[in-house]
Amino acid sequence: MKNKQFIVGPVELYQETRDVYQTDFTYFRTPEFGNMVKQSLAKLGKLIGNENPNSMIYLTASGTAGMEAVIENCTNKNDKCLVINGGTFGHRFCELLEYHDIEFSSIDLEWNETLTQSHLEKYANQGYTMLFVNLHETSTGQLYNIEMLSKFAKENNLLLVVDAISTFLADDFNMNRYGIDATIISSQKGLCLSAGLSFLSFSERMLARINQTEKVSSKYFDFKDYLKNIERGQTPYTPAVFIMYELQNMLELIEKEGGIKARLNFIEEKCKYFRTKAVEIGLKIPDYPLSNMLTPVCFEDIKAGDVIKILKDKYQIFVNPCGGKMADKLLRVSHIGNTTIADIDNLIEKMQLVITEVKEAKSCIVS
Repeated sequence: MKNKQFIVGPVELYQETRDVYQTDFTYFRTPEFGNMVKQSLAKLGKLIGNENPNSMIYLTASGTAGMEAVIENCTNKNDKCLVINGGTFGHRFCELLEYHDIEFSSIDLEWNETLTQSHLEKYANQGYTMLFVNLHETSTGQLYNIEMLSKFAKENNLLLVVDAISTFLADDFNMNRYGIDATIISSQKGLCLSAGLSFLSFSERMLARINQTEKVSSKYFDFKDYLKNIERGQTPYTPAVFIMYELQNMLELIEKEGGIKARLNFIEEKCKYFRTKAVEIGLKIPDYPLSNMLTPVCFEDIKAGDVIKILKDKYQIFVNPCGGKMADKLLRVSHIGNTTIADIDNLIEKMQLVITEVKEAKSCIVS
């Protein structure tokens, strides 16, 4: 039986994207490859909502590297940063800012606590210069209100840095509309590509800040060098070449589907279908705002890890665990990647069987 991936990334690739490896490739230091890159980044920029042709770069690195590279290139010792810290990835911004000795405060959210305007108000007019947020906190599934965050950033003249790694191409997102100054995305989530690339897009005022930044701590991640090279579709160092061909293919696929609205509608359809079916079989879903990218499922009387393990071992179905104190309480089901409604029906059926099996095993142990 073929594995079925309902994980947050790397997701299950589309067959058309897999097939690009059967075609010929052009040496990446040629004008032909550079032109392909420029065309692809222009298309990607439209999907992100930033059509400045030379405002996006890409790194052969993970999403965390993209987050750290933004801190290296876009902050300075005079900054006072504010971080939305609602889980593993919000906390990662805190860790990176602390590592680079950048002053920050964090809005710490407890499990199942919704970010609201009241959380932000105490930080208004307090000399903060930048706001960092993982717009969709992947570890919990909570989707933060971008309109609220954008309004707060504008009112307080903050540069707005958004990790959109797990919300892009799953939820509404537009840099220009929401006044976002830096966006971080990765190849392996909504774009449905292999893991290995991060893409960074900048507003005009963030580009100005980058160009004014003195020597950064990492030569490899010096954005000024990348911005200079991207004008000809190149990178300073060898990129993950084949993933750029995957990107070209996936962007063409999105166009054939009808564009970004059609893609978002499709993800939302799968998301709503799963949640409806999940509730029908008695599963519990948190009531805080959720991304269409994934659904967290809560367990009270059995361990989530037991369900995850049997789904994998018995049915070759993969869903995401949750770390930390929620490891026994939560699993996460992704709605991105090459999955269908029929796949969701199979997942629901198998989850129901597994939950029954786990409960019966627990009952035997207790008795």
